[in-house]
Amino acid sequence: MNNFPSEFKNNSTESVGLSFIKVYNLWHKAIKDQLKKVNLTHPQFTILASLGYLSQSKEEINQVDISKQADIDVMTVSTIIRNLEKSELLIRQASLSDTRAKSIKLTDSGANLLSKALPLVENIDHTFFGTLDQDQSTFNLLLLKLIKENLR
Repeated sequence: MNNFPSEFKNNSTESVGLSFIKVYNLWHKAIKDQLKKVNLTHPQFTILASLGYLSQSKEEINQVDISKQADIDVMTVSTIIRNLEKSELLIRQASLSDTRAKSIKLTDSGANLLSKALPLVENIDHTFFGTLDQDQSTFNLLLLKLIKENLR
């Protein structure tokens, strides 16, 4: 193709989107490699970590709460929760406040696995993003700005 129709045809490194996906792919591969050590997928970890985080301040947590915290659609969360329940890492039980909803809690096995997985993931974050040195806080603020500006 002689006429590549991109504004970045002369220098792909100027594409923010391409740079972002390359960074994401490098980070995500490191995360996946570490989570294999504890037999978790990244989405499973995200659900367990979201549940653990929410459990600090809420007595009852449902899949909508987890979906919002993780920013994963409710149906995907439901599928992951079912699989985690089969693995006995969490339990679903009738909600005390809403008869239509299920309350979700970590089991002891789930909490134990999360306590092993969190340091693995946080170590990747520290190592990977640590190369930004003092710019790490600014980078995170910029990411949060992008999230806020693009939520629909």
